[in-house]
Amino acid sequence: MSEAVPPQRRLMSREAMAFIREKILAREFVAGDVLRPEDIGKELGISQTPAREALQALRTEGFLDNRQGVGFVVNPLTAEDIHDIFTAHALIAGEIAARAAQRVTDDDINELDAIQFELLAAAKRRNSDGVELHNHELHSYISRLGGSPKLNRILSIVSHYVPRSFYGQIEGWPAASAGDHDRILSALRNRDVDEARAAMHEHIVHAGDLLASRLDDEREPDSEPQSQ
Repeated sequence: MSEAVPPQRRLMSREAMAFIREKILAREFVAGDVLRPEDIGKELGISQTPAREALQALRTEGFLDNRQGVGFVVNPLTAEDIHDIFTAHALIAGEIAARAAQRVTDDDINELDAIQFELLAAAKRRNSDGVELHNHELHSYISRLGGSPKLNRILSIVSHYVPRSFYGQIEGWPAASAGDHDRILSALRNRDVDEARAAMHEHIVHAGDLLASRLDDEREPDSEPQSQ
């Protein structure tokens, strides 16, 4: 029987995974870069064990390849990959929004409107961290309203490919987030199941288009492994 992983080590591993994902999406770690547990551990102030576990988990998710004699190598991430990820995300999030439209109450609408108000205020101040925070809050609220823990769990797995803190760095995202939400909230307010599904689906696809455009605009990285 395998030994249980201590909670603190599990937490450090998850944090290391989030750190590496963001570096890959921000193109600070590019295709071909070699990532070593000792380097990741040193940068984050953790031991090599949780750092290695994070790298192994990211290999399973497809972000990295473990090449014999080389180590963990960053895999290419293309605009097409992003479109595929967000297509899956949009299908699931759309279904959750449709179910939320069947369950939403007036009190829920008031709470969602309040969150959107704060999001718009953050967008007006060009506070990307605030936009990200309230965007996550609004989507989490709608997910809870959907009443499907299994769908939410699947959605959380898909969401790993784009960490929530990364949205604020996508050019055009704060304005898109603020505008797209109006249509989603209107559909929920009217208890319009089909419109809620379509509005959420298009909102997530829109986010994917913005991120994919960013990747398309960037220079293609070298394909040969580079040590970090």
